[in-house]
Amino acid sequence: MARIHPIGSPDTPVGRGALAALLGCGLFSTIGLFSPGLVLPQIEHAFAATPHAELLTQLIGAVASFAFAIGAPFAGALIARFGCRRVVVPCLLVFALVGTAPLFLNDLRTMVATRVVLGLALSGVFTGGLAGIGALPEMQRARMFGWFSVVGGAAAIALFPLVGTLARIDWHLAFAVHLVALAIVPLALGLPVALGIAERTATPESSDRARSLLTLPMLGLLVLAGFAGMAMFLPPMYSPLYLASVGITDTRLLAIPVTLGSIAAVFASASYGYAHGRLGVHGLSATTMCVMGLALLVAGSVSSIPVFTVAIIVHSAMLALIAPNVSASALAISPSEQGSKAIGLANGVMFGAQLLFPFIASSIRGATSLAGVFLAFGAVALAIGVVTGSYLGMTRRSARARPISTSVTD
Repeated sequence: MARIHPIGSPDTPVGRGALAALLGCGLFSTIGLFSPGLVLPQIEHAFAATPHAELLTQLIGAVASFAFAIGAPFAGALIARFGCRRVVVPCLLVFALVGTAPLFLNDLRTMVATRVVLGLALSGVFTGGLAGIGALPEMQRARMFGWFSVVGGAAAIALFPLVGTLARIDWHLAFAVHLVALAIVPLALGLPVALGIAERTATPESSDRARSLLTLPMLGLLVLAGFAGMAMFLPPMYSPLYLASVGITDTRLLAIPVTLGSIAAVFASASYGYAHGRLGVHGLSATTMCVMGLALLVAGSVSSIPVFTVAIIVHSAMLALIAPNVSASALAISPSEQGSKAIGLANGVMFGAQLLFPFIASSIRGATSLAGVFLAFGAVALAIGVVTGSYLGMTRRSARARPISTSVTD
């Protein structure tokens, strides 16, 4: 089983308020990346006379994810140098400021610019929270990774109805939810100054190891993370279309798989600490990808809404386990000096790859069918799971074959 290396010193005392701040950082991917999607049709209608209004409106919804993906590795490097608090606190303030800016703006291009800055601020908040959790003692760390995802899932359940209610009054008001960041600032100020700062090593050998971030296992993790990021879009974007294609058009029925999947994801995230303890990071990656692959193959092969719903529930639960495990895996396979940067890189790829999903899924759909999208993603997930499981098996056999006197730090 891989051993997770802490970022900085695991002996840094972290109080309850600081722990709450780290978990609170999990709120902002939902708030920053997904909540504006509910008001995009209203924005496009409001600016219908503006040149390129359709494109600019789509950029408001998508450009923050791109900026997040670009900024996350750099945020990890800043955290390793200056610590979580010095990165998270200013990023929370910027997030609140630029996130609410569209309340007062009536220019699409300016709104797009604020979304770029918001994505960069989000990368600091999100990566800072994960890096801070990565610096905790090992037993606490696994539980906190899971609860970090729980917070994000719970935020989605509570946030979207709130955004919808505000948008009924005025679409500008939907952006007021970004002010939630100000509530986390006092808690984040209680983070230990040294939390997340990478330990410095002076030997040439350790310096060489510190530079070797893009190893073969890390590249494999980035492939898994990118695929998982795209797979997150399958239920909300393609479940309604697929069910409609088999004759189910009642919107109440169309919402059932996604709703139950979201609820299942929250419970699965809460169980991450237990699953991590039983399977380890590599075993959990292999298991979740295989199960998710089978679920998607079933989803693309049936026309029964109960069976399809069960498949989407399983898919959503597996993704909820994969998301925190991406951070835990990045920490496990990277040099301790590069832990924050590895977490930022892995999460940047996971969220950045979502921009590719519409193009890839549309190509698959054009070449096959709606069912083919589920089947293709299912086959790829199963293949990734099998490869990951094979790698784990080879690692264990190699470890058993080493002489007893050899020092192993797997």
